[in-house]
Amino acid sequence: MIRYIIIISAIILPFVFYYFLVRFTKKINKKFPIITLSFISLLLLICSLVYLRFTSADPTGLKYTPPKYENNKVVPSKIK
Repeated sequence: MIRYIIIISAIILPFVFYYFLVRFTKKINKKFPIITLSFISLLLLICSLVYLRFTSADPTGLKYTPPKYENNKVVPSKIK
């Protein structure tokens, strides 16, 4: 769940930051720079995906066996 929050915040954060910056300071032009904010958002998204890729806690080299149905019983999944 935290992965989804990080990804969504990386996409939305530049737009929210710009909105509050324009809202609370009157010095910035009110023209909405959608392309610049989109590039910043894309850069943050790529950085967060790279971070999540290299910090995942999934064990490597293990084999996953899905649950199966044998002899009228459900055999649970296994990770070896």
